[in-house]
Amino acid sequence: MGRLARIFGAVSREEMNGIQLNMRLPFWELSGKTDFPSIFLALPDLLPEDCTLYFEGGSPTGKLLDFLQQRRIAERTHVAYGTIWPRPAVFHIAASLDNMMRLAELASSCAYPELAIHFHVYSGETILFQWHDVFAQPLLLSGALAEEKVRKFAERLGMSLRPGVLIQ
Repeated sequence: MGRLARIFGAVSREEMNGIQLNMRLPFWELSGKTDFPSIFLALPDLLPEDCTLYFEGGSPTGKLLDFLQQRRIAERTHVAYGTIWPRPAVFHIAASLDNMMRLAELASSCAYPELAIHFHVYSGETILFQWHDVFAQPLLLSGALAEEKVRKFAERLGMSLRPGVLIQ
């Protein structure tokens, strides 16, 4: 870690490396207005089993913070940080039905930045759901997810769906 990163509490170059959505492979882009409770209620129908929810850069307090701390699991794989400074709070949470239902309930009574600025879902070494600057940028979904499930997910959230532009 560089000296300035240590002094100012920034994220190191090494920590900026990690898994992220492979935009050289097909992916989906969703845009439009939604909210965290709706997302958590719709995710169980989209995701395969054994996924991990990744929350970065939020400022949770009270019951939300208690939940995230109690349900936090060890990092299964390192997700590339989307925040350089200040060093973000990061939580990895199992994407179980119980956890998502409780998150939907907790998120209904807080502002979205309390939960996360960047929100991703991964399985193994693969990002399936990537959302930098939640609610300000498009939500990106891996093309590895079944198209029918992606379409139903977008419809349930009232978001528009289009194929993502591949990076060459």
